[in-house]
Amino acid sequence: MKVELVLQPGQAPAPTTLSQRVAPAPAQAAKAAAPAAKKVGSSIAKKKATLKKKRSPRQKKEPVTAADLDAQMEDYTAAGAAAASAA
Repeated sequence: MKVELVLQPGQAPAPTTLSQRVAPAPAQAAKAAAPAAKKVGSSIAKKKATLKKKRSPRQKKEPVTAADLDAQMEDYTAAGAAAASAA
């Protein structure tokens, strides 16, 4: 693919410097966008606050003892042996 660009020196836009490209936006544009951003942020904050209020505190589980684990393991092996003998 061949692309040819034809520019006339008088019509070419002035090149922008790096400092112009990375400079912050003008103050007028920032002021115009600020009220819209504020409304969005406040609604998000309200949603987060209501979610926080609705959550109940987490209940802690009781720790499992070695005897409980042994009983569960015996039940598991007994069920496995019964299923193997039935098959």
